[in-house]
Amino acid sequence: MKIIALIAILTTAAVAQDAPTPTPADAKPKRTLLKYNVPPSAATGARSSGDGGAREKGEVLPKHAVLTPDHVAFTTQAQPSLFWFQEGPVKKDSAARVEVALIDPKNPKPLLKVGYPLAGQKDGGAGVHRIQLARYKVNLEPNIEYKWSVALVPNVKSRSQDSIASGVIKRIEPAAELTAELAKPDAYKASAYLAKGVWYDALASLSDEIDAAPKDAELRAARADLLEQVGIKAAADYERKK
Repeated sequence: MKIIALIAILTTAAVAQDAPTPTPADAKPKRTLLKYNVPPSAATGARSSGDGGAREKGEVLPKHAVLTPDHVAFTTQAQPSLFWFQEGPVKKDSAARVEVALIDPKNPKPLLKVGYPLAGQKDGGAGVHRIQLARYKVNLEPNIEYKWSVALVPNVKSRSQDSIASGVIKRIEPAAELTAELAKPDAYKASAYLAKGVWYDALASLSDEIDAAPKDAELRAARADLLEQVGIKAAADYERKK
């Protein structure tokens, strides 16, 4: 019986030794290593940030920024998501509103114009916000540079006091290599989009993960690193504190 038991132990040990060890390819993607490859055609100067600061009647607006690089950034989607960040809250009794607009350069009438009060928002509006164009049935046409803006409006009767941040989005056809990479069962979409310089889709994919697991510190660190890569440090710092 002792001989049989010894054989069983040796056999178990041999099986354990033969078991394959996880390889880097099998491991969970290192999201903190996400790298945005800036498109070769990118030229700076397409982004502006909201200055915030004091307004008439003592209203102080927080700084805010659109979450996009300082160049014409790409999407492959007809109805992408737009993201913006508000650095701090407004007061509970504030009358300030936020207004998001999307402009087709060939049409003076906005494709999208949506607004709502900030005081009733969680944390007084501080943090990352998302606008899904699908909710408003807005479609982007390929190869058009659309300007979009986020205005903090302290007084709807005096729009000269608005604090405005803006960026530019352009829909492109996905490269064949990107389509092939996304079709893989184990594809990490955010990384695939970033490798091909598709900013908006990468940010949306990563943000979908955060929405599904809001307490995942690794995911928030990944988004913070990504925002810092394109110079939006205030939003990156905020993410790291969440």
